[in-house]
Amino acid sequence: MDNRMQFGMMCYSPDFEKLKPEYLKGLPEKLQLYSQFLGKRPWFAGDKITFADFLVYDVLDQNRIFEPGCLDAFPNLKDFMSRFEGLEEISACMKSSRFLPRPVFMKNATWGNK
Repeated sequence: MDNRMQFGMMCYSPDFEKLKPEYLKGLPEKLQLYSQFLGKRPWFAGDKITFADFLVYDVLDQNRIFEPGCLDAFPNLKDFMSRFEGLEEISACMKSSRFLPRPVFMKNATWGNK
């Protein structure tokens, strides 16, 4: 939640352009923590998917949209994202015409509102 809140606060801030470089500088360290916690497990709580995986997926996906390639140094996180997106129900949803990957945030955000 700390990462989600920091990202959201930056994206809604009128000082977005000033805050962005510092966020990007710290992003690899944040992603490293996710990567270390996941380790070699398929899901964040072990061998079975839980609600935590949905929350982590959302945070990682937003960062991936914000900074494409940010997961490249973390193969286990990229595998996690692919595994999540490969779930039958998730895959079907993402392939449907109702799926909207954007906007990430509401219209009053500085970034991610289109």
